[in-house]
Amino acid sequence: MRTNKVNNILMQIYSLPSKIYAEIKRCFQIVQNYFNKRKNKKTRVFLIGTPQYGNLGDQLIALAEIEWLKKYYKNFELLEYTHENLTKDKKCRLVISNINKNDLIFLQGGGNVNDLYLNCEAIRRRIIYKCKNNNIVLFPQSISYSNSEKSNLIKTKTQEIYNSNKNLTVIAREKTSHCTAKKMFPDLQVLLCPDMATFLFNKITPSVISNRSGIVMLTRKDGEKYYTEEQFSNLIDTLNVNYNLDFSDTNVFHTVTPADRLIQIKKLVDSISKYQVVITDRFHGVIFSILSGTPCIALRSFDHKIIDGCKWFEETEGIYYADSIENVPDLVKKAINQGHVNAPDFSNHFENLYNILNQKH
Repeated sequence: MRTNKVNNILMQIYSLPSKIYAEIKRCFQIVQNYFNKRKNKKTRVFLIGTPQYGNLGDQLIALAEIEWLKKYYKNFELLEYTHENLTKDKKCRLVISNINKNDLIFLQGGGNVNDLYLNCEAIRRRIIYKCKNNNIVLFPQSISYSNSEKSNLIKTKTQEIYNSNKNLTVIAREKTSHCTAKKMFPDLQVLLCPDMATFLFNKITPSVISNRSGIVMLTRKDGEKYYTEEQFSNLIDTLNVNYNLDFSDTNVFHTVTPADRLIQIKKLVDSISKYQVVITDRFHGVIFSILSGTPCIALRSFDHKIIDGCKWFEETEGIYYADSIENVPDLVKKAINQGHVNAPDFSNHFENLYNILNQKH
């Protein structure tokens, strides 16, 4: 019966005037081409939440994420959406509506799964909640919450949303965050891997080799600093007796687009490479030092980022963690004697990360 109906329809089409028949045939061809393209289209990788703001540590993470994705997902189409792209509700909804069920989603790593940077958390939560059919990976993050009532509410909400998506993988970038993540997300895949910026070790180096001279301090001017202005002032007075001292930061005060990212990063690496020693309370200040081959003294910040992050570099000669700011002058002498830092090879960590994720994908 059904075959007869189909035959009748076909006979009616064939009996149409030639122009109408040709037009119907053309429409069928357009539809067929569309579905063939969809069938043969590459699975896409979305990288979401990368920065356009001037924190070059976060820009370094984004560059490393892109290079890692290009290496291990080279047969996928890579789409990057910056944090600024998604702050407007309409744009965020449009991006989410464009994600297909087979697409992979990677979220920007860093140190902002906490109660301080809720603008970043808001975008993560939305993607994680709305894209439950997709495999989502949160690149290596530090996780930290205070014990305040407000912080506990934020933490509880993050737990609720993250745990609602069983296709989410959370990666911690140091052991304290790894322990926290396992407690917060007991039903999710939780991994441990170094900060993504370390993927660029031995891939980014100074443009020129110059004679090193003096010390540069790359220090925070935000709420994450641990030591007081008075303590820093005393340290500066002590160092100024014997050394030329300059002051800088890993932040620039202008927009850094994806097109400008590598230029700004190389500029900072070249700048640091001119010094004998870096003193920093920024975790990516340490990483920039290693990229530039410059000995570094790391001071603690208000949380565990520096303390735990530097444990990845315990065997890297020329990288020193100062238990106290009073120990810095003695460590400066050791750093100057060291002269140069050779970047460690972390490639096995990132190879293992892909292998684990590939089993799930």
